[in-house]
Amino acid sequence: MSASSGSNKRLMTEITKLSALAAPDSSVKFLLDKSPLDDPAAGSRPGASSGTPHVILGRILPSSSPYSQAAFQIEMKLPAEFPFKPPEVAFVTHIYHPNVDDKGKICVDLLNSNDAWKPTTSLVDVVKAVVDLIDHPKIDHALNADIANEYTNNRAEFDRKASALVKEKGLSRK
Repeated sequence: MSASSGSNKRLMTEITKLSALAAPDSSVKFLLDKSPLDDPAAGSRPGASSGTPHVILGRILPSSSPYSQAAFQIEMKLPAEFPFKPPEVAFVTHIYHPNVDDKGKICVDLLNSNDAWKPTTSLVDVVKAVVDLIDHPKIDHALNADIANEYTNNRAEFDRKASALVKEKGLSRK
């Protein structure tokens, strides 16, 4: 078996597992919007598996207030070296959160630490880590100091701003 067919098999397995997170009994919810499997020609294009990252788009469904009122789309870019290197994960949907910057970058220990990422880490683990961070902000790892300060010292104002943005930018949870 070639390295390419092995990585394609892994990608198919990961996408199947991500799709299962839409099930009603799943503890963490993720709605798969787009995957490399949606474009069968992608694997045959020159450079598709060599240097071009595979991109997965999907919506997370956090359970904490005010984020539980909407879904938020994330993008996972899998580098050519995946699973030996972690995916790059960013929010496509704008979200008001101390651990997400204005460009959608997110600070998740699992993705940013060489000690935490292992080739056996699944994309389901990545989604769970992102949802957990949204539901339980880590103020000591904030990417936006002003939002972190507001979250800590003026929670009512933080909740007001976060709720307004959820209503304005949040996506369907279906």
